[in-house]
Amino acid sequence: QQLHQQVAQVPVKKFPQTVETHPELAAHHYTEAGSIEQALPYWQQAGELAIKRLALKEAIAHLNQGMVRLGTRPPSSERDGQELDLRIRLGTAWSALKGQGVPEVWTNVHPALGLAKSLDRREALVPIYWGLWANVNVQGRVAESLDWANETLVTAEASGNPDLLIVGHWTACTTYHWLGDFSQSQEHGDKVLALYNEEQHRHIVDLTNIDPKTGAGIHGSLATWMLGYPDQAVKMSEASAAHARWRGHPYGLGWALHMNSWLWDFRREPAQMLVRAEETERLGRAHSLPVLSEVLARTIKGIAWLRSGRLAEGILQLRGVIETWNAHGVEITVPYYRAVLAEGLALNGDNEGGLCLLEESLTQIARPGWEERCHLAEILRLKGWMLTLQGDLAGAEQQYLA
Repeated sequence: QQLHQQVAQVPVKKFPQTVETHPELAAHHYTEAGSIEQALPYWQQAGELAIKRLALKEAIAHLNQGMVRLGTRPPSSERDGQELDLRIRLGTAWSALKGQGVPEVWTNVHPALGLAKSLDRREALVPIYWGLWANVNVQGRVAESLDWANETLVTAEASGNPDLLIVGHWTACTTYHWLGDFSQSQEHGDKVLALYNEEQHRHIVDLTNIDPKTGAGIHGSLATWMLGYPDQAVKMSEASAAHARWRGHPYGLGWALHMNSWLWDFRREPAQMLVRAEETERLGRAHSLPVLSEVLARTIKGIAWLRSGRLAEGILQLRGVIETWNAHGVEITVPYYRAVLAEGLALNGDNEGGLCLLEESLTQIARPGWEERCHLAEILRLKGWMLTLQGDLAGAEQQYLA
């Protein structure tokens, strides 16, 4: 507070080094002086710097200060441009802090789309289309999110925006994976890898929190597994996690470790899963990213404990994880997590409870506009097994033939 009082008494140009590292001081200086026009760029700079430092709560606070001050300015193209920049960065910050499915992502990014189009700001479309697609996708509305992936591709091809083209193929790769169309997922993932250049496209991670090469590689590896090439899938997944580690973005690496652990679950190697859970947890705590430490790491642990026979611990952990996912607005992957939990319940003697969870997953998959079918076969297999435990062989056979 004393420093702010000192700052307010002198022109900003008198302390350029302080402003470079603490632009919020200049923002306060001009705000207190009543010069909103001069304050706004510094609120934005303060937010951007905080995002780079992964000080996400501070970033959101600075950017919101800018939005409040922006509301006092009369309509103009310059004002619209400032609002566009603030909204994009708010979407990025909220996504990293609480997850891509929270309402704050949509309420900031969706209005930005109209602003970007009216201002012909093509470079702004990458984080906007990514944010809109991701928000719909992670809520579990997978089939609906394909519309956003397709619109991204159409816009990219019409505008000749190479960054947007990569993001379009990346979103399509991911969406087709969740839909269970693994050949289409591979096709779009291969296009991302063919288009991606380390130097030209490394900046995209700063807009999306996940590197396109990492994202396409991870989902491509899962599709490769489903198509019957397990050894190749593991190599691809490990290479993608290594790329994320080399890129050094904590959120992107934590996400990659979480998704990479899926293959080790398919292989029934819980020890490998726990190694990745511990690294994800460390990343989350070191960088104040609770989505990593409290959601993704706990998910991996819960599944790994169930797979290693620690049923009581795993059941409790995975129940809590599913509740946490839902609290973050996330339904994607939950059909599979329910299926894993259902298997644990059945092994622990609660066959009826397990069947109820499987029905919840099947209901979600069948919901129009959702249709997350990538693990449908496994869910039906588990239902058949549980019906067999009850002596319902005819019912089990129906599941195996579905």
